[in-house]
Amino acid sequence: MMVGYGQTAWRTMVQQSSSTCRVKRWRRRIGMNRERLKSTILFLLVISSAILTYMVWSYQPEFSQVDTSIESTSNIGQGESLEFGSVMRAYQLIWVDGNTVKGTIKEDAVVGVREFLKDTEIENIDIYNNINRLTPDVKEDGDEEFLIVDYPSEMPSKSLFQVLGFSYEGALPDYSFDRIIVDIASPKVTFYMLNEALEQVAVAETDIDSSYLLSIVEEYEDSFEDYVGIITNQKTSNNKTAIYGPEAPGAVSIEHFLMTQIGIDTMNDILFMGDEIEVNKNDDVYVYEGTHNLSTYNPETYNFVYTNLDESLSSNRNPHQTIQRSFDFLNSHGGLEAEHMLFDYEADGNESTYRYTLNGYAVFSDEISSVVMTKYGNNALFEYQRPLLNISAEVPNDEMKSLARLEDVRYQIALNEDLDLQKVSKITIGYDMQFSDVQTELNLLHFTPQWYVKYNDEWMRFNEGGLH
Repeated sequence: MMVGYGQTAWRTMVQQSSSTCRVKRWRRRIGMNRERLKSTILFLLVISSAILTYMVWSYQPEFSQVDTSIESTSNIGQGESLEFGSVMRAYQLIWVDGNTVKGTIKEDAVVGVREFLKDTEIENIDIYNNINRLTPDVKEDGDEEFLIVDYPSEMPSKSLFQVLGFSYEGALPDYSFDRIIVDIASPKVTFYMLNEALEQVAVAETDIDSSYLLSIVEEYEDSFEDYVGIITNQKTSNNKTAIYGPEAPGAVSIEHFLMTQIGIDTMNDILFMGDEIEVNKNDDVYVYEGTHNLSTYNPETYNFVYTNLDESLSSNRNPHQTIQRSFDFLNSHGGLEAEHMLFDYEADGNESTYRYTLNGYAVFSDEISSVVMTKYGNNALFEYQRPLLNISAEVPNDEMKSLARLEDVRYQIALNEDLDLQKVSKITIGYDMQFSDVQTELNLLHFTPQWYVKYNDEWMRFNEGGLH
């Protein structure tokens, strides 16, 4: 009996021991699985956190790109293909009706009016070396009524006619102008195109009904404000050649925008086309040199200049063809945005200059590169200059700046013993672009409204009676 009992007890003990081992193994397995589960959950949390962090930092509102860092990006532009007419445009439109003078810089009006002139036929065009040929008609009441379309510098008439979609049976002359007087007092519209020296006028007769054009202008009447003409010399002494601008602009908004930087390597990779690059530094300017290409970059002003060493500036093309080729190059390389305007053309160097505009005002700067410039050679691009930055999202701001009356600007220039009023050929409002004085993580640009004066063929900022 004792033996049987002992065997039974032994079996029971063995079974209990085996069960205990299984429990321990089961508990160890659960513990190991729990650790694996913890590690998996922790890993997923880390990944989720990284994804959320990336989404936060890479978030882009629909209206613009917001970036709070100065890191270089691979973008060289907005990537949009532009129409030539979007950059070949006037900077202001003036409507003179007797003694009433109204004007506007708003692009919807300045560009909008011309959209209704397509398919116009030029019936005759002549060029005169005498400004006395500027003879628009008068209405039945004896008053004149005409439009003035002002460009920042001389532009080829062929470029204008291409933008307007005008047709002409003859050969269009190679003629440059910076102002158009549009006669709307006569039954049919006549264009008087003046050169910047006010020594020549091209008279183009069209088949446009003046009443039709006037009805189009009247649709934009709300865009016009009081303008005034000022006299600076004998050539600007009548209402067709006077210098026009807003009579009393008052308070104009100060704008704040974020900026992003464009990578220098991206630009060089595109333009050097595989040419091996040697990098040197000369003072604060970086020099990138290849066998066929050369570029420089100033990180202080963001100014980038590229030169094609295999090209020269000699060319037999007319200005219109050269401008078109430079535009095609910039358009294919993302070098322009819809806000850019063809601001100047120098025939001697085949040089086209495009300037950024904000709210219709041209942007200038003493400390930041602010223009896109090309020099087009005989077969290809010779030189390309541009700022390596993009103007990004607008930062809300309520600041305003009051600007002097136009007549006061003229008066102060006339009083300045160091200036010659007779050398003033244009006056307009523009924005002065500067870096923010406040050190923050945001890369802020300030755009402050200022009067700008074209003095002795150079655009200068008016400040406290002087030009800078």
